[in-house]
Amino acid sequence: MKHCLIIFAKEPKKGKVKTRLQEYLTNLKCLNLYKAFLRDTLDLVKKVSCEYKILAYDSNDKTPTYLKKVAPNYMFYKQKGDDLGQRLYNAFRFANDNGASKIVIIGSDSPNLPPSSINEAFSLLGHCDLVLGPSLDGGYYLIGLKVTCFGLFKDIKWSSPTVFQETINRAKKLKLKVASLDKGYDIDDIKLLLRLQNDLSKLKNKNIARWTQKTLNSCNLECARGKIE
Repeated sequence: MKHCLIIFAKEPKKGKVKTRLQEYLTNLKCLNLYKAFLRDTLDLVKKVSCEYKILAYDSNDKTPTYLKKVAPNYMFYKQKGDDLGQRLYNAFRFANDNGASKIVIIGSDSPNLPPSSINEAFSLLGHCDLVLGPSLDGGYYLIGLKVTCFGLFKDIKWSSPTVFQETINRAKKLKLKVASLDKGYDIDDIKLLLRLQNDLSKLKNKNIARWTQKTLNSCNLECARGKIE
């Protein structure tokens, strides 16, 4: 059975990435953080065992120049769809059409995601139809499938705190066997960014999320911390 890992990512552009952090950080710092998250994500998946990897990109440019530079060995696929559900479905279908039988999708906003979680997702797909990594905001940071199912993504209230539960409910109606990973988080807002900084500061292994750690050290988040406390 062919294993395929898909990373969802944007071509980094100043003012277009990590927009929910722009109230606290300059556009340039947001851009640098996004690039660091992406590079750490690419580093961590080097420890994931799978036959091939796809970078599903979003870009207004004809060619995602930065993404091609940092992920030269990936298969590239341009995201298609009007909402996240359609984009996920189409990415899964693309991987299925290219021979994958176990497919896992992650984003690029969890630079400290343990590679073991992704490997576990592939393992669980040996006896489950759907694997989800629930996130603290009510969504999910990982989704794995064997067979693409459009009904799983239709009419979900994306970017809401009910995404994970809605998906579980939908899976039950579709009679899919579901497994869940440990809770994690995507860094979408300043509170989660501060949590990430705190979590990384406790690590003895400074090679975990090394690009993010380096970038956070130059961001001076104390001012941001003061705004929300």
